[in-house]
Amino acid sequence: MVTNGKSFSEIAEVDNVSTRRVQDIANLALIAPDILDAITLGEKPDGLSTGYLIKTRFSAIWSEQRAQFCAL
Repeated sequence: MVTNGKSFSEIAEVDNVSTRRVQDIANLALIAPDILDAITLGEKPDGLSTGYLIKTRFSAIWSEQRAQFCAL
């Protein structure tokens, strides 16, 4: 919906969730592709979860993500 020009608040209203929740989920799109691949293959650190990703406000810089997630 974002790519179609909808605002976070418009998406939140349609999905009946908070704007913050939409922003949190949208941030997950910033995860490095190789990290996403590892997650889908089940090769993620034990501490890496959706909850962790939302709560930590991880860096958008992929090299920093790799260092942060490897430390888990």
